[in-house]
Amino acid sequence: MTPRRLYAPVVLATLAAGGAVFLAAGRTWAEIDVEPEGLASATVLVTGSDAQPLVPALGVVIVTSALAILAAGPRLRRVVGALTMVVAVVGVVVVPRSGSGTLDRAITSAAEKSPAYTGPDALGSVSHTPWDLLTIAAFVLAFLLGALILRLAPQWPTMSSRYDAPTSRPAKDDATGSDMWKAMDRGDDPTA
Repeated sequence: MTPRRLYAPVVLATLAAGGAVFLAAGRTWAEIDVEPEGLASATVLVTGSDAQPLVPALGVVIVTSALAILAAGPRLRRVVGALTMVVAVVGVVVVPRSGSGTLDRAITSAAEKSPAYTGPDALGSVSHTPWDLLTIAAFVLAFLLGALILRLAPQWPTMSSRYDAPTSRPAKDDATGSDMWKAMDRGDDPTA
């Protein structure tokens, strides 16, 4: 497959990876049952953005980098590819995994805010979902796509310069009123 044919799939896959991170960060990563003695129990949900607010922001950065690839030239695309790789590495590092201290603190904090919370003895069972693993997989995919962008950027087509600002025109001599009328008589446009 030629590098030019990889252009659209890489951009779309980068969009999908960033979107997957953003989507997964909004899903429930853990549930805890708060079961106080003599009171009604409650289930407290913790999302990925509750546990680590940086995760959805990094997903938005990856989506933005995918869109930047469309408008950037070859040199800037390499910068975007490197930035995507750095953001993906940071994302893998900061994602709170099941059983990690960050996620446990978020679970405890959310449980303490529950009206059913009466103390540490009221905390029941905790269940985790695989959204953290999906988030890590999306960041790894974004890293690989960033490396591909870095490698193939010079060979991809760029946007046309059709809508770029026009270059400056040489200044014309100030024409007198009669010169402009004579130019119009000849069929020339005196304003051009």
